[in-house]
Amino acid sequence: NGSMRPRPATTRVRAPEPAPGGRASLLPLPPRPNGGTGAMGDYCSVAEDAKVARAKLLLGEPLDALSKNAVETLDLMGHGGGDEGAMLLASALHINASLRQLNLRWNNISERGAEALALALRSNTTLTSLDLYCNSIKDSGATAIAKALSDNSPLQMLDLGWNNIGDRGAGALASALKANSSLRRLGLEQNAIELSGAEAIAEALKTNRSLASLQLARNPVGEAGAVVLAEAAQLCWSLTTFDLMPQMTGRCSTVRSNLSLSGFSIPEEEEDLNQEFNAALPAAAAAMAVS
Repeated sequence: NGSMRPRPATTRVRAPEPAPGGRASLLPLPPRPNGGTGAMGDYCSVAEDAKVARAKLLLGEPLDALSKNAVETLDLMGHGGGDEGAMLLASALHINASLRQLNLRWNNISERGAEALALALRSNTTLTSLDLYCNSIKDSGATAIAKALSDNSPLQMLDLGWNNIGDRGAGALASALKANSSLRRLGLEQNAIELSGAEAIAEALKTNRSLASLQLARNPVGEAGAVVLAEAAQLCWSLTTFDLMPQMTGRCSTVRSNLSLSGFSIPEEEEDLNQEFNAALPAAAAAMAVS
């Protein structure tokens, strides 16, 4: 069909470092959190503006590609500009209609950046994969993202592992799982989820019919929480991968027996669970794939 526009080839772009006097014509600055009032406010505003300016320079080409709907996969592992970068990306996602996968691992994103991304998820209709592994979004950030999932966003893969998420965040995500019908993989490994969070997730598993993979390794759910999750997993017919490696070995026989009966298992060794983390060190440059 001669009317179809050819798709651009895949390219890799090195994340630029900010230069003295460098300029970037990108998106507007995010609002200052303190308004810049008073001597301390002025100092904080200058520091905040510097962070945003650096994020703009760092994300110049990715943001330009997003504004043109010219990118489908964006890998910014370790090079996403922290909260300021997350806010700039969120602004772009509100209007972008091409991005499918966004990797923001190891970017020091806190609740503020997560809340901005969550707002973008509520309006974006194309993003199917969001990786926020090893940031610091905590309960507030997880709750904000959960609200976006409750709106049945098209997201299919969400990794929130190693984000200091506790029972409150787990409870919000569990509520979202009851309403969401698109999410297929949820990563919550290495967080701070205890028994009440495990119970909330277990209740959600009893009615969810879309989740295929749930990663809960190394959360302090305890033996009681693990048993509750294992029993609920038997009722979730869509679930095929269930990772519940405990924080510490020993006294796991009851848990292992229940998981074995449900068709799942806890690995005896940690090698497989560590493989991805050890192999995926932050890249020297951001990679932008256009396909």
